[in-house]
Amino acid sequence: MSERQETIERNLWAAPALFVLVAWVLFKAGDGSSSSAAAWIVYAAGWVPALIMLIRSAFRRKNPGVGAVFAFSILLVMGAFFLGNHG
Repeated sequence: MSERQETIERNLWAAPALFVLVAWVLFKAGDGSSSSAAAWIVYAAGWVPALIMLIRSAFRRKNPGVGAVFAFSILLVMGAFFLGNHG
């Protein structure tokens, strides 16, 4: 695997953290339902890169590694936190 491809894969596994951060900021900044809806949309969009990488790993028959653990852990933990506080 080339260094460029490895960098792209690492960034895609880390991408959910950015989506969760933006969703958290939207939840904290807004009082209305529109900002809450936008935060949920951003949070849901964070699942896309992680799922794409998981499917790609399955097709290549490659172990997704610690990147998958990080991505899905942060999505699940923060999703439960958001749901408990803003659901």
